[in-house]
Amino acid sequence: MEKLQFDDMKKTWNEISRYQEKEMDIKFELEIHKKLLNIFQVGDYYYYIFNPAKAGFEYISENVKKVMKVENPEDFSPQYIFENMHPEDQIRFLANEQKVTEFFSKLTPEQVLKYKVSYDYRMKTTEGIYKWILMQTVTIQTNELGAVIRVIGVQTDITHLKTNNEPSGLSFLGLDGEPSYYNVPTDTIFTQTKEILSKREKEILHLIVQGHNSYSIASLLHISKYTVDTHRKNIIKKTNSGNVSELITKTFQNGWL
Repeated sequence: MEKLQFDDMKKTWNEISRYQEKEMDIKFELEIHKKLLNIFQVGDYYYYIFNPAKAGFEYISENVKKVMKVENPEDFSPQYIFENMHPEDQIRFLANEQKVTEFFSKLTPEQVLKYKVSYDYRMKTTEGIYKWILMQTVTIQTNELGAVIRVIGVQTDITHLKTNNEPSGLSFLGLDGEPSYYNVPTDTIFTQTKEILSKREKEILHLIVQGHNSYSIASLLHISKYTVDTHRKNIIKKTNSGNVSELITKTFQNGWL
């Protein structure tokens, strides 16, 4: 099998950024911190700002040293990620990124800022150990044509949540009322996925994943514990989960948040 080259990835990222070689003087549509609220983590994580036209990180958090055991964050690049990705995941990674490009090419400039992309893969640390990494990205800057200029991404170590060695599907999670598409096959057309959870149930699921109990959730959402318990039962039933641990695992696997 022909070895994939990092240049293959650069071609895809150049396409999604529509070859924006010069930095555009435009304001961010949303604050970065607001975007980070749409990305949740259960486990060690690091985040970065990525420029697809340059196929490089403009910023990466120090926590990458803890997660991936690198000495210098500046040495951690998209090429480093691709070259240390499990060989079996490289083709899937490329197919996912090509599907992301296809998906975003169909969006209006306003919609580009309203989607989170999520999928996972295995990456090797400097200690030679493969970790399952959940990648979640949101566009934070675009131009008037919808070309992606900057993306903020969070990569979370979810090895402890993997009950098998199977990858999670590619998902496009709509924000601000946009429809979501879960577990999108890379060789088919896009079909909108019916939401199995209500907006309130997603709020509660988000807090469950963060480790809050019913009393804490009730306090944070200003509702009764009885209401929270009812929502929890409904969430467990709708997701066909046996317990909270299984619910959290399924949440990552299916991109429900």
